[in-house]
Amino acid sequence: MAYQITIDGIVQGVGFRPFVYTLAVSMRMKGYVKNSTYGVIIHLECSEQEMENFLKRLKDEAPKNSKILDITIEKTADLHLKDFTIEKSTPEKGITLIPSDLSICKDCASELFDPSNRRYLYPFINCTNCGPRYSIIKNIPYDRDKTTMANFIMCPDCKKEYMDETDRRFHAQPNCCDICGPSVYLGGLKGVEAIKECASLVDKGEIVAIKGLGGYHLICDARNEEAINRLRRLKKRKVKPFAVMVKDIKYIEDFITQELKDFFDSPVAPIVIIDANDLLPSSISPVNKKIGFMKAYTPLHQILFHFLKTDFLIATSGNEKDEPIVIDEKDAENKLNKFTNYFLHHNRPIHTRVDDSVFTIFEDKPYPIRVSRGFAPIPIITGIFYKESYYGAGAGLKSHIALTKGKYSIVSQYIGDLDNAESAEFYEETFEKLTHLFEIDVKKVITDLHPDYYSTIFAEKYAEKKGLKAIKLQHHKAHLFSIMAEHRKTDNVIGVIFDGTGLGEDGAIWGGEIFYKKGEINRRFHLKYFRQPGGDAAAKAPYRMLIGYLLQIGMDEQIIEKVENRFNSKGEVQIIKSIINKSINSPLTSSMGRLFEAIGSILTGVKTNEFEGHAAIALESIAKFTSIGRYDYEINDYEIDISKIIESVISDFFKKIPPEEISFKFHKTIAHIILDCCRIIREETEIDTVLFSGGVFQNILLLKLAGDLLKENKFTPLHQHILPPNDASISLGQVYYAGINQ
Repeated sequence: MAYQITIDGIVQGVGFRPFVYTLAVSMRMKGYVKNSTYGVIIHLECSEQEMENFLKRLKDEAPKNSKILDITIEKTADLHLKDFTIEKSTPEKGITLIPSDLSICKDCASELFDPSNRRYLYPFINCTNCGPRYSIIKNIPYDRDKTTMANFIMCPDCKKEYMDETDRRFHAQPNCCDICGPSVYLGGLKGVEAIKECASLVDKGEIVAIKGLGGYHLICDARNEEAINRLRRLKKRKVKPFAVMVKDIKYIEDFITQELKDFFDSPVAPIVIIDANDLLPSSISPVNKKIGFMKAYTPLHQILFHFLKTDFLIATSGNEKDEPIVIDEKDAENKLNKFTNYFLHHNRPIHTRVDDSVFTIFEDKPYPIRVSRGFAPIPIITGIFYKESYYGAGAGLKSHIALTKGKYSIVSQYIGDLDNAESAEFYEETFEKLTHLFEIDVKKVITDLHPDYYSTIFAEKYAEKKGLKAIKLQHHKAHLFSIMAEHRKTDNVIGVIFDGTGLGEDGAIWGGEIFYKKGEINRRFHLKYFRQPGGDAAAKAPYRMLIGYLLQIGMDEQIIEKVENRFNSKGEVQIIKSIINKSINSPLTSSMGRLFEAIGSILTGVKTNEFEGHAAIALESIAKFTSIGRYDYEINDYEIDISKIIESVISDFFKKIPPEEISFKFHKTIAHIILDCCRIIREETEIDTVLFSGGVFQNILLLKLAGDLLKENKFTPLHQHILPPNDASISLGQVYYAGINQ
């Protein structure tokens, strides 16, 4: 008897074929294994019992970086083979999931610092368990000649490893050494000497641009206040936190659980935000006293630490403000020369830029803030089969693209904010690459309602060119569908969607929305509309939104004058009053994000948001538990009136009640609003599953308070766990909406 077994999932570029070969040979099987565009195909000639035994061991012993999502078994013709082999990849129609970039494994790290090993201190050491993948892939199937390693011809020793079925580098596509592989250079220095010079420069307090796995970082000594402040000044980054690369996990292990240690030290090697500010200068994260740490995830970084005096490096994206991360030498020297005169380059081309992934911690588990390196492209099985391929264009901020094929939703790496030509070009490159790699012929296009998002403009032009109709889906409904997709829900859910902005179906700016879906989707509650004076100006300067609220709720003029004095903004009140009264550039908004920022502004003194959500993050960071109750509010037929909350917060502040207590009480009040609205909806619909999405739910305190209240009242609260709750999830929601309604 003979069987064709198709393994679907992340099974290419992770040592899966060598593993299958070794397993089959050890079990004396006959047949072959090969890559195809359907996944990994195994041909076995054996009895049914032998095949089942083989599959059991395959599932139990599969490489740790692989991810088996589906296995199909078909009977096939017996070819009367005499042994088991690895066959050449075959191009066929189907879908091959692309492997993500992986951090250096323990075996390679051990060899890296072994003086007797031929790859001693070689910065591009890799094997089937680690190294570059998505960032170097040009085409599929994943073979060396279809990557940026194609021009590096393996030396005899590397070729021998590559062909040896028992070797860890058997069919490791980026396999190389210092004889045949890429090299690093700084000025006129090359190899280890270049890395030593880089370390020396950092030790002297210099900033250096270093080319990594998915792009350039700007690095400096994380214990050197002068270097940190200089980097802040040059990057015009007054208070936004910097990420820190750490030499060894031992320096932060006291601050995290074993589960988080494993995640931090895993092959995806993300930035993990933890409470460990006392370790390093407060200037690294002056707003919320939390620091994002990541391990030295490439051999190049590990060698650099080997020669450094410091155990901590600032490692921030090598880019100009709001532009994509730089990936090639010419761009680096043209765009990053305002930050540094020193560049540690290497000559392995990066085909696709990939930013570091970022997670925070919720209930001792990783909670996504940015999902990119180590995960992208992100395959998500949502429980529905897409009859056609869809394209979700995403939003204007924190943009990702989503595509579908068969049972998969495929989400791109982080693209970022689409407000400049470079980011728009990156968006287009990503769309072209993913549709090519996954051989996707788009049949349906879904965009945001906002006509000015670049994602909408590009998608509409693409749809017109292909003769397709672009479907519009309201922003916050897309948020709801995204978390429904993650939890494989199709109906009977309540959606609490809180964020900063999104064009509503009535032309207002939405952002404080509570929906339910029972058949149709219903917008059951929203925050009371207020004018947002100056439009985007109120998002950048939250004190303007605060004054706008106070004027519209009829706050006492003397109190408003005190607020004006707090921000040294004499004359602003009259300007804002005039804008609101004349409805000049002051759209109506129900935004919860603007409310958090306005309250954060008065309590913490943040006049201008130096980065997105600055005032809201500051508000969360000062909150301290208090048993004092909550503020009053009103829930009318469809509207949540927050006027009394704002009035009470301002009153408490000028009564000298500690801002830390006011902040906690405010958070608790919003959690109770969520509970009260969900209770009403449950009475009307009998729905008790509550989904949280939107950028406001990056606030861990609110997520905790609201979740606990709902659980106490027999609701089932669910949060996002694959993609972030911010606008990164919009594109997934768009394609899932189309899939549900196909």
